[in-house]
Amino acid sequence: MTRVWLIRHGESMRAEGTAISVTDPPLTDQGLADAHILAATMAARPLVRVLSSDRERALATARVVAEPHRLQVESSAALREIDFGAWEGRSLADLWSEEPEAAKAWELDIRSTPASFGESLRDLEGRVAMFWAGLRPLPRRGEVAIVAHRGSLAALRALITGSTVADAFASELELGAAVQVVAS
Repeated sequence: MTRVWLIRHGESMRAEGTAISVTDPPLTDQGLADAHILAATMAARPLVRVLSSDRERALATARVVAEPHRLQVESSAALREIDFGAWEGRSLADLWSEEPEAAKAWELDIRSTPASFGESLRDLEGRVAMFWAGLRPLPRRGEVAIVAHRGSLAALRALITGSTVADAFASELELGAAVQVVAS
């Protein structure tokens, strides 16, 4: 069994409430400060690998977490956020007024991703599952940290714990926060 830390990147420079995936804003000063606090908290953990989305906001967070352990960050495009397509840089709250039927379907079933998105939740789950399969076998000793985004981390959390993706999304991980899961 291996302890895996799922870490959501720190706060980035984006307009509050906007959906970002392909846009790659850097961390704010607060996001960087939170990453340093998290790194100090995790400094005593026996990390043997730090993996990250290839987006700068995740990489910057991962580099800070990896530094006390003298580890190199391994990046992967598979850990990117879901592609928001036409909603990139916009408030998802507007979805309910502009595409009410799609919004309602998505609200009832998180897998009913609006067609205006650039990818479906099933696509996201598929790429995250391939990433996870590529990590096998997990290290017998030590712990692994994975820094990514809300959507990719929810898909990964569901995969590792056997929970539903809806439940994983419902237990939202705050920006700059970590949660541990145990993988067998």
